[in-house]
Amino acid sequence: MRLLQVLALIVLPLAVGAQASSRPDSLRDDRAFSFYDRGPYRANVPRPESVLGYDVGLMNTQFALQEKTLLAIAEAAKDRVRIEEIGSSYERRTMRLYIISAPENIARLDAIRADLDKIGDPRGQSQAELNAIAARTPAVVWINESVHGNESPGFETAMQTLFQLAASEEPATMNALKNVIVVLNPSSNPDGHERFTVWYNSIGVGDPNPAAAEHREPWAIQGRYNHYRFDMNRDVMTTTQREPQALVRGMLRWHPMVAIDQHGQTTNYFFPPTAAPLNANLGADFIKGMEMFGKGNAAAFDKYGWLYYSRDIFDFYGPFYWDSWPSLTGAIGMTYEADGGGWKGTLWRREDGSLLSLRDGIAKHYVTAIATVETAGANRQERVSDYLAFRQRAVNEGRTGRMKRVVLLPGDDPGRAAELVSTLLRAGIEVRRATAALSSTRAHAYSDDAAHSRRFEAGAYVVDMAQPQGKLAKSFLEPSPSLDSLFSRSQLEKFQRNLRRGSNVSREGYEFYDVTAWSLPVTFGVDAYWTEDASPVTGDLLTLPAEEPALPQAQMQARRVGGELLAVDIPGGIVEGRPARSAYLFAPDRNGASRLAYHLLAQGFRVAVSTQPLEGGGRRWPRGTYIVHVTRNDTTLHEQLDRLARESGVEVRGANTAFTDASQFGIGSEAVVSLTAPRIALVGDDGVSQTAYGAIWWALERRYGVKFTPVSLGFLSGGDLSMFNVIVVPDASAGAIDARLGKDGADRIRSWVRSGGTLITMGGASAWATRESVNLTSARQVGADTIRDTTGVGGLAKADTGAAAARRRERAPDRTFDDQLAVTSPSASNSRPASLPGSHFDVVLDRTHWMTHGYERPRLTVMLDGSTFFKLSKEGANVAVFPSTGLLHRAGFTWPDNTERLLKGTALVVEEPVGDGHVVLFANEPMFRGWWRALDRMVLNAVLLGPAM
Repeated sequence: MRLLQVLALIVLPLAVGAQASSRPDSLRDDRAFSFYDRGPYRANVPRPESVLGYDVGLMNTQFALQEKTLLAIAEAAKDRVRIEEIGSSYERRTMRLYIISAPENIARLDAIRADLDKIGDPRGQSQAELNAIAARTPAVVWINESVHGNESPGFETAMQTLFQLAASEEPATMNALKNVIVVLNPSSNPDGHERFTVWYNSIGVGDPNPAAAEHREPWAIQGRYNHYRFDMNRDVMTTTQREPQALVRGMLRWHPMVAIDQHGQTTNYFFPPTAAPLNANLGADFIKGMEMFGKGNAAAFDKYGWLYYSRDIFDFYGPFYWDSWPSLTGAIGMTYEADGGGWKGTLWRREDGSLLSLRDGIAKHYVTAIATVETAGANRQERVSDYLAFRQRAVNEGRTGRMKRVVLLPGDDPGRAAELVSTLLRAGIEVRRATAALSSTRAHAYSDDAAHSRRFEAGAYVVDMAQPQGKLAKSFLEPSPSLDSLFSRSQLEKFQRNLRRGSNVSREGYEFYDVTAWSLPVTFGVDAYWTEDASPVTGDLLTLPAEEPALPQAQMQARRVGGELLAVDIPGGIVEGRPARSAYLFAPDRNGASRLAYHLLAQGFRVAVSTQPLEGGGRRWPRGTYIVHVTRNDTTLHEQLDRLARESGVEVRGANTAFTDASQFGIGSEAVVSLTAPRIALVGDDGVSQTAYGAIWWALERRYGVKFTPVSLGFLSGGDLSMFNVIVVPDASAGAIDARLGKDGADRIRSWVRSGGTLITMGGASAWATRESVNLTSARQVGADTIRDTTGVGGLAKADTGAAAARRRERAPDRTFDDQLAVTSPSASNSRPASLPGSHFDVVLDRTHWMTHGYERPRLTVMLDGSTFFKLSKEGANVAVFPSTGLLHRAGFTWPDNTERLLKGTALVVEEPVGDGHVVLFANEPMFRGWWRALDRMVLNAVLLGPAM
């Protein structure tokens, strides 16, 4: 049996390659590579293939087999390996770290950990003591594997890397382990990888043709993402998901000084130095360190004659990646991108006819992992000292820099502020809750950059930049990140050249890798100030509870407030005046109010909402107040309302009379509208953004406990729509929706809306709804008449199977419908919005409309990503509009003489009555990546109120 397996590894690639060519260039890069040429090896430590039953690289390995293999190696090498369980995935796969070092270091691991804590927080220690600690402490190298589950070589590499470090007696490996502690995370995304692997192994035949089915994951598989379809290389800043939460806890425990994140799949292998732009909170030591490790990797690759590249595509701007996040804590963080394996399968034919293999990707990741360990070991003293200096510099610059402190106010929704505080605490950022008032002589509101004197009352949250995590805190919290001027100028020059090119000429691509604005107080919708001074604060540092439960049901039992494990108790969750005789009332100003209203409806209670300000229970209430009439519900209301109010963190007050003393409106007024329990369909299918779908799924299920039914686009064109009164279509390709539904499908949806349905569309799905041929709204997309559609179904170019497609997947794998694929005529090109790389703008709200219940301020900051701008609706309500005068742009990159000129006076949110129903359009992704909480209430208003209004 073993002989047959070995022969399969050798013969299968050659046989498949021979279908197209028998030339030497069809041979694989890994043809002369062996994982076992760096011995001798200890005989008692099992090689991976002896546990797996096949050689690494022959096929994709499932989680349980990888787990079995790693545990067997660790068990046989206890003198070099320790295991730490750090958590589990949503599908309850155990996540472990493998701590590897020389036996003498493992023997004193607790003492080393204590030293690492002192280096991690150098405050209160003498420089002489710190220097002595740095002199004796090994450098910590963290290795992350396969954060994108379908980038599978890293997952496989973990087994070979652990074996080499645990079993080899080669002098170079032994010397490196004396100077290094390796923290190996073998699977950052167990659930996504398992989906991909089971699917691929079930259909893969080893066909290198890029058109083969095994290179095209179905929408429902997409192993890149975790259970909730989050891109976890974009979740490190907010750690909304269990897997990043567990890994960040591990990083805070081990203080990595080098951190590599092994990805795929690129045209050739990539390792840093990285591309521009660089996050401005990083210093010269970081650039020096990247160069050092880049040269080490280059030397290791040059031994095999392998191709690679650096300084292109992969930037270092946002603080939400697994390379930039640890770098902002003092590490040299780096992304490594393999060319073979992953969604390219066990074999892939390049454009020049040569072959890439899964084993090739594993071999190259293995070589960079070992080279990184060796480079860190050879430069141990420098790396440890630089890490210490970074932490000290963060404290000192926090004291002397202009932005010394951020103050977060609980405001009208203290639960949302507590969620933001908990996010910061998960990142190891120190936060105090003031127990007495404090003042600042130079405080800047995030909504107004002018400096003013300001008093902050007790209960405010205080984040001082003078802390070891200060640079990370600043990068998360600063209102507008600094963008390198040379990089910006380069993009503007490309833009001008593109304007001059004819319609049949390819455009230059822009180099933005991701969004360019992300300030967390803005995304959470929390009132915040940054100050140029930092007077003493009375109050204790906050701490965070343990990890969140895996299952939503357990989550509701474990949390004081549904949605997050919070570090503080939230005011609310009480029912005053219980039992009431007439009604219970609660205001809409907290996100938890929508949650409470939904759960009351879901349990069969009758709930109403007031469209006007009213009086009840001895006080005034704002428009949008929820009312639960006692006599129209059964006697279990009092007990159930008390429980649900506590879970939702909402203050409820009882009223014993419907009589009003002065107000025109009371709890029995005609302005009070009864609600209908929403029956929700959420559309997920080819052409729908995985991450947009996942953000809504996660928010509804985990944060609000809202039930929905997943449906396909095919259901919209052929299913029984009357089962639902709300249909939500996340950000999607307008062309893909059109191709799947056609005119008949659009007509069916319009008929359903006329019968009382509420259709909610977002991003590209809203662009589809604005098409004249669809005719769901009178709003139209700005510049739509200049677009010439060059895309096939799903937005990808029709021949999207070669290297060009691979490059697009590298940059934006979930944005296949990106505007940059659209072509404009040269005469009209600047009349269409250029694609925005995630920038922040203000909108003005219609505070008389039911969708803005709970929003009492005239303006709100939102994010736009892409080029979906809408002209005002002529027949509906323009709920949120970008102002024509006054401040518009808040943060992030914009295109001069394009963005603001075309955005002013357009609509972000449109609500248009159609018959007895409603069409609600969001121009953006209102729940973007789970980061954006400020628009949750507006989405929930559309879901809860739409069927009744």
